[in-house]
Amino acid sequence: MATLLELSNDAGPLYRLDALDANQQAFRCIYLSQKLKSWMENDLPALQATWATELSCQEQVAELVEMFCAGEELDAGTQFHALRPIDRGVWELKTGDVRIFGWFPKKDHFVGVVAHDAYRVKFHDLYLGLVGEVVRFRDALDLNEPKFVSGEDPHAVVSNCR
Repeated sequence: MATLLELSNDAGPLYRLDALDANQQAFRCIYLSQKLKSWMENDLPALQATWATELSCQEQVAELVEMFCAGEELDAGTQFHALRPIDRGVWELKTGDVRIFGWFPKKDHFVGVVAHDAYRVKFHDLYLGLVGEVVRFRDALDLNEPKFVSGEDPHAVVSNCR
């Protein structure tokens, strides 16, 4: 069994996202699957905003990630929420145009597995398939138990939320 830190080494299945400037203290952590890391580097910059057009999709994600890591107050429901079925422990980080799917192995630590534009997820009703993808990825990791925080209470997974 391994920890998040051990799984995020150079050859590991996870990548720890450093979203803050060197002079800022991180209060929360985000880890990415290699698939999500690749999507953020290659696909996200070309994604066109359709709902929140004042910022590009890349700017929306950068703003959300920075707020998350800096420990700023997050709005449960608008910026993140648990997905059904609740017993699977999958959560969604949200911007106007982007949905990032993953889980919380412990409070204030999010592991993102896959992301898509919000329109595609909603129009094609991809939620159940994306929940399954997150669960399969998590189950395949040799991660210490418990692998995720259960339930749907936003205060159990994120400090400083409303």
